[in-house]
Amino acid sequence: MPTEILPEFFALLAVDLFLLLSLVTCLLEERFPRAIPYIYQVAALIGFGHLLVSKGFLMVFGQYMRFWYNFFYLGVALANIVAINVYIAVIRRNWMFAKVWSSVVTFPAVFISIFFVSNYSFIAAGEFHLLLLQIGLMIAAVVMGLSVSIFLSPDLLNKFRSRR
Repeated sequence: MPTEILPEFFALLAVDLFLLLSLVTCLLEERFPRAIPYIYQVAALIGFGHLLVSKGFLMVFGQYMRFWYNFFYLGVALANIVAINVYIAVIRRNWMFAKVWSSVVTFPAVFISIFFVSNYSFIAAGEFHLLLLQIGLMIAAVVMGLSVSIFLSPDLLNKFRSRR
């Protein structure tokens, strides 16, 4: 029988994602504003603080409240990863680096998060609708397929641009 994942696992995963963002944006400092790594470190510290506080205070609210609160924090971390991808592609206009970022950071983080959320929903019977999960998986698979096809054949992107 599989073991149950606690809802605080999602906050811990989000803290890890914020620390990953801090490290990667620090290593690629010439591509990002100087304050971004520190903002992500503060977000990770907020997550650690949340884990300390949730031990005493959020146990009163029950498992569903803990799940949604931690899931929201994970969603914020994932939104930041996607926002960096959009920043690189739109603001910096560096399409090649945006494709690499999406294949190395964005999609693995999203797929790992979807895996653990779906595992939690099946084992712990959390209130997460299966249809929403399937739609999310389909959208992620389509976007990943498009990004891989564009990454493997850069001329395809130029064909789409020339049609406009």
